[in-house]
Amino acid sequence: MSNIAFLSLVNDRAQFADCQASLRAIAQPFPEWLMVEPNQRGWNAAQGLNHGLDRLPAEWVVCVHQDVKFPADFWTRLQAGLAQLPAHAAVAGVVGCEASGQYRGHIVDPNGHCYWPALPAPVLTLDEVLLAVRKSSGLRFSPEVPGFHCYGADLCLQAAARGLGVYAIDAPLVHLSTGRIDAAFEQASRWLLEKWGTTHGHVLPTPALLLQDEAKARLWKRVLQRLRRRKDRLARNLNVCPDPLCAARALAVSPKGGLR
Repeated sequence: MSNIAFLSLVNDRAQFADCQASLRAIAQPFPEWLMVEPNQRGWNAAQGLNHGLDRLPAEWVVCVHQDVKFPADFWTRLQAGLAQLPAHAAVAGVVGCEASGQYRGHIVDPNGHCYWPALPAPVLTLDEVLLAVRKSSGLRFSPEVPGFHCYGADLCLQAAARGLGVYAIDAPLVHLSTGRIDAAFEQASRWLLEKWGTTHGHVLPTPALLLQDEAKARLWKRVLQRLRRRKDRLARNLNVCPDPLCAARALAVSPKGGLR
């Protein structure tokens, strides 16, 4: 069985081709990469990703968005990052939140070059831009999650409930766009909070949004989470990445999302 394979949900083949091309330029041999078009099958994100997980024969299946580009050192950093994880690690990503609300990770996105040390670091939830799933863990995405949001946070919380590790690693990529907080996101967020809120004190820190049940969560916990989150967001471009050879450092993104 190969060590690493890739999996993407696709609704824009041209964008996906550009994404693949950026990895093809740096990864030799090129890993197996399965494209799944869930809209054509009437699937949600979880169903599409589970379809791919069941078919890819790899120890790690890297579920990655179609709207990313890979810096020159991504492939070596990804392999090194996954190799150094402990045996109980079941999910890895590039940006996550600890249970305390603090960020850990490394990415270039429309907010610029964002770095939250130290890495690798255990986290509670990960951003869905990249989720590497260890197949032998037996983890699968919940088909009940509505639509195309919060499926990654749910997978991470499943891992935590089973005593498995979730880690942010230092393998930055370029994410060309950010998700929108729309009605579909709010529906998925409510579903996630209903499922996991009691287990985590009715406050769920995710990279996209701090989810909380204001009627049930303790005030001090809500306030601390907000303060830590705000501090880390303000510091995301100020932290000094210790590796001067990191290709992501040479990339910048304008506030409107265009590479420059």
